[in-house]
Amino acid sequence: MNEMYHITADKQKRKYGYISNLIYYMKSVKEWDKLLFYCAVLVVIPAVAASYLATLLPASLVAGLEKQGNLLEVMLPLLMITIAMMLCNMLKSAMENYYDLQMEYISLYFMRKYVNKVMNIDYERLEDKNFKPIIDNAWASARFGKGLAWGADMVPYVMTAVVSLITYGIILGQRSILLLLLIMLSIGMNLFLLSVARKMHTKYFSKISKYAKGEEYITAQCMDSAAGKDIRIYKMLDFILKKYDDNLKQIGTLYGKIHNWYCLRNTTGIVLAFVRDGFAYGLLVYYLVKGEMTAADFVFYLGAITIFSEQFERLIRELMNLNAVNTTISYIREFLETDSVWRKESVIGEEKIKEFRKQAVKLELRNVTFTYQGNEKPTIENLSLTINAGEKLALIGLNGAGKTTLVKLICGFYMPEKGEILINDIPMEQYTKEEYFSLVSVLFQDTTLLPLSIDENISSTEDLDKKRLDEALRLSGFEQKYQSLELKGDTKLIKKIEETAVDFSGGEKQKLLFARALYQQSPLVILDEPTAALDPIAENELYMNFGDAMENRTAIYISHRLSSTRFCDRIILLEHGAIIEEGTHDELMAKNGRYTKLFEMQSQYYKEEEKQKQKSAIMGDEYVELEKGGVFHE
Repeated sequence: MNEMYHITADKQKRKYGYISNLIYYMKSVKEWDKLLFYCAVLVVIPAVAASYLATLLPASLVAGLEKQGNLLEVMLPLLMITIAMMLCNMLKSAMENYYDLQMEYISLYFMRKYVNKVMNIDYERLEDKNFKPIIDNAWASARFGKGLAWGADMVPYVMTAVVSLITYGIILGQRSILLLLLIMLSIGMNLFLLSVARKMHTKYFSKISKYAKGEEYITAQCMDSAAGKDIRIYKMLDFILKKYDDNLKQIGTLYGKIHNWYCLRNTTGIVLAFVRDGFAYGLLVYYLVKGEMTAADFVFYLGAITIFSEQFERLIRELMNLNAVNTTISYIREFLETDSVWRKESVIGEEKIKEFRKQAVKLELRNVTFTYQGNEKPTIENLSLTINAGEKLALIGLNGAGKTTLVKLICGFYMPEKGEILINDIPMEQYTKEEYFSLVSVLFQDTTLLPLSIDENISSTEDLDKKRLDEALRLSGFEQKYQSLELKGDTKLIKKIEETAVDFSGGEKQKLLFARALYQQSPLVILDEPTAALDPIAENELYMNFGDAMENRTAIYISHRLSSTRFCDRIILLEHGAIIEEGTHDELMAKNGRYTKLFEMQSQYYKEEEKQKQKSAIMGDEYVELEKGGVFHE
């Protein structure tokens, strides 16, 4: 089976080398668990020592018998070797047990790093089509990739095999270079055939998936009630069974071919092992008969040949998995080592940021242009805008005007293609991500609540500031609902996750999210359709509190309802990524331009909506809301 079937890309990444990835992997193991790291590295000592003592034990017995010494002279060396071998095996077993147990959880280490990175990565990357395969492959590698599991076994096994081969290679080479070369040649041929069998396995398995999908689809259709009607009415049973059998037959044929290749490899391996062992044993017998070797040496070299062959084959087998390990680590590293466009070191300073957060800030966009990936035409083009400290700006525009894009640029989710964005005359590029985000709070339309308590959802911390919370609840209009709950701020959210939790209506959720934005006490607040889910009474309440809520703050208010923007200091009309009109409501109406026409169109829409409500009330019918927001709704 293709080891990396969970990973979407077909070719191995070449950005990182084999040695580099193994070093990275072992550094990760050490960071995860230092004892685990030392067990993996040092297990080679008791492992090689135990195997050597196991080879020496029978040779020692034969040597003692050859000398015809007394029982004590024969048994004492055996006892010492046995005790030493037992201690080495106990130490080896303890280290391997700990290693095997802890390495089951190494994927948790990489999953934790993945989650931390994916929540920290530049937002623009999440919407980058070219970067999505990197995100997906990293997650598949961290959670499902077999390379992590194989890497866990590979390091200690490879190190043990290498040290064993060096040790026994020297021993065998001193006796006969020809014998050493013959053993290596036979094992190399055997493993070459194994690699061929695995390649054929991959080749045929890719064909099996085609027929397997057909078999799975037919099975699913047979259990589907809708398809069941067609099968019975059109008497398709025999026809479908034939197609099902055809798929199974093809799958069986391909599995048979895979089996034949492995059978060929195994048969050839038996022949090669017979020739190798026959020659080796024959050569040792020749040395023994000629008097060039004692019986004890004969027994020792027999054991050495066996261990050398086993370790050599094991090393090759482990190295054959190295490609999967390398691919897995490469995908993970490529994602985790992705650079951010934000500055890493602060040049502004913590004290200055604290000063900025105490009062409203000035926001300026200078000749900003932004084009989405794959688009030829910019969504925002050469846009310049200054929002003075403490100003309340309304941003309006038709669908596709660029409002959402502009908000994301101001939030720092996108970086301008051209131009620059400044807060208090300092370009965005000079802020660290943490500094910049601390200055901005946003109430988005599509925001997710977490299955935590209300207080935790509002504050995003367990260290709650009660005074800030009370103020945020009052100004957002959520205070009454908050106080009506039995557990108040300890009430859990998301009933889908926890049975005792509560779920809020759209308007209540909107108020809670507004409270969260206010709790952060950021000097720049962006409200994206804050009244979209509110009833008229709650909407009016928000307008009444808006001045107090935005005190010492600069505010950008986005709404599809033109009538709801009158309380703002200035209104910006955006169209095709450019500002076409700006001013107060009265100034824009006096111009009798684009804003005036849109306002009149929307006024007519709301008049018709009100008539529909009244008609429904008179007739006793259920009121069905017209298309929400008319031409301005996004």
